Amino acid sequence: MAERGQPLFSIGAVARMVDIAPATIRTWETRYELVVPERSRGRQRLYSRNHVEQLRFLRNEIAAGRRPAEAHRLLSERIARGDSFGGTRLRVLLAENRLGAADLLRQLLGSTAFELLLASDMETAARAFDELSPAVVIVDTGDIDFDGLVERLRDSGVKVLPLELLEGPLSLLGGALTQLA
Repeated sequence: MAERGQPLFSIGAVARMVDIAPATIRTWETRYELVVPERSRGRQRLYSRNHVEQLRFLRNEIAAGRRPAEAHRLLSERIARGDSFGGTRLRVLLAENRLGAADLLRQLLGSTAFELLLASDMETAARAFDELSPAVVIVDTGDIDFDGLVERLRDSGVKVLPLELLEGPLSLLGGALTQLA
């Protein structure tokens, strides 16, 4: 199987895969200089699987109501963090001591929709957050064992979802995860 960074696809093929006009892809390339394909000897643009996933990310963000500049800023942040795009699932840190919360999250979202990082104490949760940079953090905000973690995450600008969202309607959790991912 080809490496994710290997240039394989022409702009026409990419345009069909991600449903974005070739002219738009070229404009974004020159305007934002973020998704820049390699060039063949004949100067044809060649995109990798990673480029395709990045363009798909941009399309999804714009379809969700973001302006192209904002979508590109978010993409830039994800690239800077070292996030992978192709085949990568949403990484969720669940910091809680309750029994069954992980199972409930898997039932609500499906077991293949995300990568779940479990932490039952503040030290493990803080280490997982620092080392693995999850896109979403769900914390049992009612558990005093996690008070320091919640404060630290909020002070650093990270939005923390309370565990209680798992007990509410699925639409609340889904909406919250979509905004934070």
